[in-house]
Amino acid sequence: MKLNEVKIGETFKIADVEFVKITDGEKVIAVTKDTLFNSSFDANGNFAESKIKARLEAELLPKLEAEISAENILEFETDMLAFDGTRPFPNFNSKISLVTLDFYRQHRSIFEVHKPDSYWWLATPDSEAFEDIVLCVSPRGDIDYNGCVNCRGVRPVLCFVSSISVSCEG
Repeated sequence: MKLNEVKIGETFKIADVEFVKITDGEKVIAVTKDTLFNSSFDANGNFAESKIKARLEAELLPKLEAEISAENILEFETDMLAFDGTRPFPNFNSKISLVTLDFYRQHRSIFEVHKPDSYWWLATPDSEAFEDIVLCVSPRGDIDYNGCVNCRGVRPVLCFVSSISVSCEG
């Protein structure tokens, strides 16, 4: 099945990783259905320089690129606007990231259907004044915050070309 045939909110698989389709169009944004692993964030809330991002780029991205080809995973911008409206870290472009608070709020109805049963990190820092605090989502779907040294689930978001072939169950 082609990704553009999958409905928003439905799941699909690439390289045995299950994703939820969040947006439609020529470019499709999708998030993993569940957390892939638990990890502390890093010394501060800058996801662009975090060990989580490094691990995703070293482990998950090559697996997906081997399955669907690197040009079918697109770079996109992650907005690092903090919860309090400050900007402690610059925005960045990459092929893999975490969901931001604003994206979560915009698509919460989809996230409500696909809730992991553990806390998971957002890319959004808390504040310029507290660079070691990052927002996360609780198992109930509430927004919380945590110190970067705590372990939370990692649920990456990616942008795919909509014409790729994916597997769907059901």
